[in-house]
Amino acid sequence: MSSFKPPAVLLDELGIAAPNQIHIEGIAQYCGATVVYEPLHGCEARIIGVGDRAIITVRADAPRSRQRFSAAHELGHWMRDRGRIAFACDQQKLTREWDDENPERRANRYAANLLLPQRMFVERAARLQPNLESARQLASVFDTSLTATAIRLAELGPLPSVVVCTRGGERCWSTRSPIVPSQLRVRSSVGRSTVARGLAEGREGGTATVDSDEWFDAVGASDYVIEEHSTVLGGGFVLTILSWKTEEQLVALEEDDDGGDGRDDRPTFAGRRRR
Repeated sequence: MSSFKPPAVLLDELGIAAPNQIHIEGIAQYCGATVVYEPLHGCEARIIGVGDRAIITVRADAPRSRQRFSAAHELGHWMRDRGRIAFACDQQKLTREWDDENPERRANRYAANLLLPQRMFVERAARLQPNLESARQLASVFDTSLTATAIRLAELGPLPSVVVCTRGGERCWSTRSPIVPSQLRVRSSVGRSTVARGLAEGREGGTATVDSDEWFDAVGASDYVIEEHSTVLGGGFVLTILSWKTEEQLVALEEDDDGGDGRDDRPTFAGRRRR
């Protein structure tokens, strides 16, 4: 029985160097898990494992990108808890569990690192803007879900952004670029003028420029605007990417945080460093 291997180590062992070489069925088999596709009701995928072998069953009629992520998610469970394991994961777990530290979040992260490897993702995202069009383009390249790809774009893309999942206008989770100041907190209930709120109420989605305080609780947020890109996911969830056309709000927050002495060398907007 092999021990836990981080996705990057696993990909190196298998000599995988491009997105089209990431065959989840073959990777799972290498790790002692066989992926099969069957009709499932009430869940997207499940895994049953004993000893050094497991069976991952994935919903046969799901979109291919979701099948791949579901299989990689269950493989994440197997790699961490192999020996004796049983999990059944529905769409809500795959969509919601990106926030709290728990087995589902760890499995989601394992799947993202496996299907959207950092070294491959960064070079392909280097010239892209943080919006849904870019996320869809990358999702097509990596054959992954829009949610997982948008999160990766925020975390590894060249420009600052925040990804938020809401339902009924209420925040489920959010994640941000490393260069977005932590004091820029996403509201628990998003503003009435947001595209996301409109989608929850049956109005049209898309892209809009909105006041920053519609999304963020932060000092002076009402003085700035942000770009909002929102779309509906399954199950009533809305996925949003928030970005900035100028760096003013982010720089102001950083200056407040360091007392305005100008000596902080943390990376800021577009990778520049403050002097």
